[in-house]
Amino acid sequence: IYVVDTMNNRLISYDKNYNFISQFNAEGKLNLPVSMLKDKKGHLIVTNKGERNVLVIYLKERIIKPLDFSKIHPRPAPSRLAMDENGRLYVIDGAYKRILIFSDDYRFIGEIKAPQAAGFSDVKVVSNRIYALDTILKEVFVFDIQGNLVRSLKFKSLDFPVSLEVDRRGYLYILDAHEDKIYIFKGHKIIGEIGRKGWKEGKFYYPRYVYMGNKDILYVVDTGNNRIEVFKIK
Repeated sequence: IYVVDTMNNRLISYDKNYNFISQFNAEGKLNLPVSMLKDKKGHLIVTNKGERNVLVIYLKERIIKPLDFSKIHPRPAPSRLAMDENGRLYVIDGAYKRILIFSDDYRFIGEIKAPQAAGFSDVKVVSNRIYALDTILKEVFVFDIQGNLVRSLKFKSLDFPVSLEVDRRGYLYILDAHEDKIYIFKGHKIIGEIGRKGWKEGKFYYPRYVYMGNKDILYVVDTGNNRIEVFKIK
């Protein structure tokens, strides 16, 4: 398990029992890292917000390369990342309301836009569907793998949705930072909730990110409590 420690400009790794292994600062090249994933080849991909770039870290080769943004105009402001089953990388451009797509060897190959969107705050790829969350509109845009808009879902009851996840059943988990909880949706219908405001285990204080790992394990970045909470979804 890898955790991005934004304020300390480092990545922290833990074993499957959540024991600390090591920390890594990419030879001092990390500057406000905000998102990270690991590809099938073992490379780390990190959004380096302070430098407005995305770094590809080749651990075995000890090489660090930024993604090539030279063919992308205007210059993007990258934020959160996602990857599909084929190794294609999706990068939210927070400045220009789009999602940039890179091939499995990290060449720029296209972009996804929804003209009606106010901008995207999170993206996940599940079962050849791309789910993009618009915090301002409180809406989830769903695209096919070619980037065509399939449908959108509005959630007017939410206050400030900041992150989303999708499970194998197609249920949406939407994290509301102001409500300090995760709402579980089947379509537009709320079928469950996780958490509420507080400091004890199982409660949140200004959570910011949610991620579904293997075996239906849900990880929640609980920034106000300076921790990551782990839930088993049944």
